[in-house]
Amino acid sequence: MKLTSKALFLCIAILSFGCGDDDTDGPSYDFKDQVAQGSINGQSWTFVSGRASISEEQLSIDLAADSDAVPCEAFSFAGLKIFFTVDNKVALTELFFDLENFDGKTATFYDPDDGEFGLNIIAVEGAIEILSITDNEVKGRIDVRDGHDNTSSVNGNFTVEICQ
Repeated sequence: MKLTSKALFLCIAILSFGCGDDDTDGPSYDFKDQVAQGSINGQSWTFVSGRASISEEQLSIDLAADSDAVPCEAFSFAGLKIFFTVDNKVALTELFFDLENFDGKTATFYDPDDGEFGLNIIAVEGAIEILSITDNEVKGRIDVRDGHDNTSSVNGNFTVEICQ
């Protein structure tokens, strides 16, 4: 009986120490030094133009592949795009979504040609980093994925005009 108790204690101790949090995984993002590019809904996408709306607390940013767009003109972006809102400061924002509390930071991929009203695909993995904010523009980098089948993922740098 003592041998069985000791063996059981040893197994529990090994499992307790062996199943702790693994902090060696690293971050859920890996920014590439390139123009933001990837795919949205399985279609190739490369950043061309974008805009930022700025408030005291937040930056709302749209990134598009539309070379004909006039960034500060409403509804001027056609085609696939990405949009997100982050804090109005130079900072790193890791994406997550807590379904229990309906809270998180996400980015949205948009495919206007999928369905009657288009398709929004929510990115819940990765990060967005704002590198600089001036009176005229926002520079940043993005590494985001949809977290499901990753048919939507974009990685790279962007610079967008601030629209008032």
